[in-house]
Amino acid sequence: MFSEKKDIDSMHKLFLELKHYLELQKRFVMLDAAEKLTVLLSAIAIGAVALILASMLLLFATFALAYYIGDLLHSLPLGFALIAIFLGLLLLFFYLNRNKFVIQPLARLMASLFINHTPAHEDK
Repeated sequence: MFSEKKDIDSMHKLFLELKHYLELQKRFVMLDAAEKLTVLLSAIAIGAVALILASMLLLFATFALAYYIGDLLHSLPLGFALIAIFLGLLLLFFYLNRNKFVIQPLARLMASLFINHTPAHEDK
């Protein structure tokens, strides 16, 4: 069937082109994964720094508020207790809505990073 030299050369060239194409696809997938991983890690780093700073802000703000409420009520322990109750209720609210506040946004982020939404035939 492939007795002619021309057919053998054509098949060899086709094989080499296919091999080159697969190497390029492998490189593309690796670069795409590196890009997505970079976006994900930078989001984690920014989130971690923001979380640390927000925690410090919340800590000092709650101390200040507890002292203020304690001065108003003439009882410092009562001011701290009211702030503790408020933070406990806030924690409970966050826990009950964790799906809406944490899980769904993370799932959307992962889906947007790792699933391409580009149509196969894009009209330009």
